Amino acid sequence: MKVVLIIGGAVSGSTAAKKLIDAGIRSVVIEQNRMPYGKIEDGLPRWHDKQRSGEYDKIDEIISNELVQYVPLTKLGEDISFDEVFSMGWSCIYFANGAWKDRPFPIKEIENYENFHYQNPYVYWFNHYHEDSYKGRQIDVVDNALVIGGGLASIDVCKITQMELVKQKVQSKIKNFDIVEMEHKGIPKYLSEHNLDYNDLGIKGTTLIYRRNIDNMPITTIPDGLDKEMVEKRKMARRKVLSNMQDKYLFNVLECTQPIDIVVENEKLIGIKTITNKIVDGNLVQKENSEKIINADLFISSIGSLPEPIKGVPMSGATYDIVDHDSGKFNELEKVHGMGNAITGQGNIKASRVSAKTVGDLTIDLINDIDDKIITNIDNKVKEWQAKSSYNGDYFSWKEKK
Repeated sequence: MKVVLIIGGAVSGSTAAKKLIDAGIRSVVIEQNRMPYGKIEDGLPRWHDKQRSGEYDKIDEIISNELVQYVPLTKLGEDISFDEVFSMGWSCIYFANGAWKDRPFPIKEIENYENFHYQNPYVYWFNHYHEDSYKGRQIDVVDNALVIGGGLASIDVCKITQMELVKQKVQSKIKNFDIVEMEHKGIPKYLSEHNLDYNDLGIKGTTLIYRRNIDNMPITTIPDGLDKEMVEKRKMARRKVLSNMQDKYLFNVLECTQPIDIVVENEKLIGIKTITNKIVDGNLVQKENSEKIINADLFISSIGSLPEPIKGVPMSGATYDIVDHDSGKFNELEKVHGMGNAITGQGNIKASRVSAKTVGDLTIDLINDIDDKIITNIDNKVKEWQAKSSYNGDYFSWKEKK
């Protein structure tokens, strides 16, 4: 019999589990949260209600399958060690635990100021602050905001900020104000339906700064191997998508703008010193005499996410040490493979699913049978882990208790 351990049950983890189910292979899915939804629940802004519901259904169907044993509220590296699970003799181990750690801002001192935030806790706050049970960190969204990053996640941060600023101005004027409805319709249309105009609200707004030009902003994918004409069409599509987003949510963009220092006055963060870049043969080159200061009152870093380091798991700098990104094979570890955002750095659902399918295709024939003693030990350990999290094995009754 074959038994595979999957760390993380969200998009890539459940996709891998489905591949194993189709091959008649058992898996054990260890999930750090109560439910295996990952960033669909905590990183995808709450206006994606229909998409979120659809993804939940897909994951539920897989994780509740009889060939999958689910272990919730169990974080690798904290509740159980990697050395412990690695020594158990699994047929294979898949890392599908995502990237929950914000990439550190290049000027570390900025973290000392209360008007600076990272993307992941910022989006988490937005998704949950309206819930009666929320007891987490509160964030004060103030006008004149600066978002540092580029790509769809950074655009989401701009949208959140803009809509929160509008909410502060109009919530008392609009009966049954609905921020999700405003996202669906766009700020100008939503306000117009209530006889309001954004230009009358006195909002300075949000500015996104990106160190490269918009052609390089990863809003849409540009696959390798495209001819020059198709590449140019994809770049035009990026500009069109960004322009449409700006029209709907009224944020500004400064391209080729890179932070090099922070500006502090009276112990308060008031701005960022930047340089202007130009692209030369694909590389960033600083323009001469281009230093300037951008003043702001709120700063949000959206420059990407990284996997959390786990003792015993090899790292290469700030990422997992992967020797083959197609198969996700870890360096120095036999029968251990990564997938999804944990190794790609791309947090979108499609990229995570494609990664998991690719890793599954390339590794499924390498999964070996293990002897009965090892299986018995695995079964006993799984029961022990489930008992610690008070999980009785009934996935849907567990979900209902949430």
